Amino acid sequence: MGKVKKYDLSFDDEQPFEVYGISSAFADYRLCWELNQLFGVLLVKQNEPFELYIPKLKTNQQFHYFFFEDSELLTRFYLVKNKQGQQHLQADRPMIDFFIVLKENFSHEPSVFLDQLRKINGVVAVFEFNYKEFDILDYLTS
Repeated sequence: MGKVKKYDLSFDDEQPFEVYGISSAFADYRLCWELNQLFGVLLVKQNEPFELYIPKLKTNQQFHYFFFEDSELLTRFYLVKNKQGQQHLQADRPMIDFFIVLKENFSHEPSVFLDQLRKINGVVAVFEFNYKEFDILDYLTS
């Protein structure tokens, strides 16, 4: 009888979403227009904001966001302004003006996506963050 072969299956940890921070002087509608032109998407401001509990204030704060879902590639785009009203979505990152969240991204290679964002004239800086540092998507999709 021949020797039995043993196979070990391993799976890469899939990143459930990607988070990018943008520093820009653009208003949210202007950045949306730039992103729509650059990536061929149609980010639209959502009527219903999501609420986030702010422990410092012991209250909920509403955050408006823009959304687009690519029906062919099933990628979902979210754009959220970090500072709305007098509160920050991520108070520990005050230098970030916007967060772009890509859920189930099968259409944009992260390094290429970053390079394209950096080419927008009004964008000062772009940062990539580890999704484990954020619970944004829980609020956006609930």
